[in-house]
Amino acid sequence: MVEDQEPNERDYEIDRQLRSLNRRIERLEDTQITGRELNRGFDRVYQEIDHLEDKIDRLYLDFDKFRDEINQKLDTILKHITGIN
Repeated sequence: MVEDQEPNERDYEIDRQLRSLNRRIERLEDTQITGRELNRGFDRVYQEIDHLEDKIDRLYLDFDKFRDEINQKLDTILKHITGIN
């Protein structure tokens, strides 16, 4: 009878280890992302970077326009003060 229990205990232990391994594999699979998902994530990041670069470009253009307007006004003021045309 002792001999019958040993194989059952071994079978039970093997079964328990296999179930544990299966759970671990399933958890790993659940946490992994596919290459397609990763690419989509990078695409979204690159789109946001492009959007921010466009905003920066617009800010530079606005700053250049503002600087030109200020320079024109200063020129007008200096001409008026000095009387030089």
